[in-house]
Amino acid sequence: MEGYLAVVADSDLFGCLAFLSLALLVTALHRRAQETYLHRVLTFIVLASVVAMFVAGTWYGNSNPA
Repeated sequence: MEGYLAVVADSDLFGCLAFLSLALLVTALHRRAQETYLHRVLTFIVLASVVAMFVAGTWYGNSNPA
């Protein structure tokens, strides 16, 4: 798990996630784009990945050192 978290922290995942979140926020201003299936799926993926990273970080942060 430590190796996975190191790769996630060192990768461009956070930057890509922030850029995708910004793009989804901007496109959500238009009602037609907001109602598309692709927009809803991408929004769900972004939110689910943020929650997954939070859960993994919380679990790792609360685990006892070996």
